Amino acid sequence: MIDNTKFLTDNQTIINRMLQHPDFIVCRPKTNNYHSLMHKKFGIKLSLDFRKILKNGDVIGYRHLELNTSPHYHFNNYLHNGNDFTPENSIKTIINILTYLGIEEKEYIELKVCNIEFGLNVIPETEIKNLIDGLLFYKKTPFRKVGFPYFKKTDATAYKQIKAYAKGLQFAHIPKYGIDTNTFRFEIKSKESKNIKKYGIITVTDLLSFRTYQRLGQTLLDEWTRVLITNLDPDLKDLKPDEVQFVLNAKKNDFWDKMYRVKFSRSKEKYHLILGARNNIHAQIKRLIIDKLFSFQNVTFSTQRTATYKGKVYFDKRLSQLINLENVTQSQNNNFCLITGLDISMQKEGSFLLSHTGLKYYYAHNRKLFDEVKNKYLSVKWFYTDTETQIKEIAHNIRNKVSNTRIKQQKLYTQQQTNLLTYF
Repeated sequence: MIDNTKFLTDNQTIINRMLQHPDFIVCRPKTNNYHSLMHKKFGIKLSLDFRKILKNGDVIGYRHLELNTSPHYHFNNYLHNGNDFTPENSIKTIINILTYLGIEEKEYIELKVCNIEFGLNVIPETEIKNLIDGLLFYKKTPFRKVGFPYFKKTDATAYKQIKAYAKGLQFAHIPKYGIDTNTFRFEIKSKESKNIKKYGIITVTDLLSFRTYQRLGQTLLDEWTRVLITNLDPDLKDLKPDEVQFVLNAKKNDFWDKMYRVKFSRSKEKYHLILGARNNIHAQIKRLIIDKLFSFQNVTFSTQRTATYKGKVYFDKRLSQLINLENVTQSQNNNFCLITGLDISMQKEGSFLLSHTGLKYYYAHNRKLFDEVKNKYLSVKWFYTDTETQIKEIAHNIRNKVSNTRIKQQKLYTQQQTNLLTYF
């Protein structure tokens, strides 16, 4: 999910260490106020910008370091970012980059996140060129073409950009990468710490928590609902004459641009209703985003090709209510309980729930964490029994949570089917 990300630190120990890193060479600084280095092999996708401290025109030190990284590219040996990049991939890759640079785990808190890009790649049924050409607005801000022909973005605010582009066409000239030519990428770029904090991200340690990626996934879904994308090649069969005219007019920016906000919103809703299931590209992409986010949690959410959940999907509240999902480090294997979110690597291979073995481990090695699990999953009537009985009952209640979760998922899936032709 994570793409170009910039970390900032004023820790002088880290700054001096980075200045001496043997794998970086001097490059053109972004301004005269900086001393810049880029990686010998990977170039500016892994680079360092040192903010100079000047006295009488001489450099006497560096105020801070800006560390520019591209985790998705790093994951692919800096060739492309056209494949899936899961939260687990992101966490491991960020740790790999920092370890390579010689930044210790205890120093992670010194790296503030001041710029971040996150997004998803999906493969729509609609021909990608028509899809990009049909992208008109984010809220009431128009998309504009930048770079290559099928790349659009909009400055949603002074500190946030919404990007949408044909990732498959970007790398179409290199077929060996195996990127489907119809791949579509939807991405958010935030370049102000104040806005980044809204995602629950302050330092690099926050990017090592799965909970952060649940929040980013929800953000991507929320932002997509604010996008207006028109179908340039709709099936007009069975539509009334006035509906046909409305759909044809809606292809043009001018039709939407002159509307005030309330009318814009109502017209957008009307447009989606007229299009129905077979023509609504926006709904189809939303379904793909939902499916991709659930696949990242190893959950099959939708088996219908055009089914779309009408309401807001909360990825940080579905499936597992995490008690204390600790930051993932190199010594952890990312084997977590589906329900509690706790590390269960001490249990037998293939485990997916916290069991007797794991509970006994936490009782012996982390009593505080065991008590949190106990308070959440043990009925009051068992509180004054022996520890072995409590562990047995906690494990039993956790297993029951799986059944309850599946029931909720089935209810949600059933609701999707009844809302198949209803959009936003």
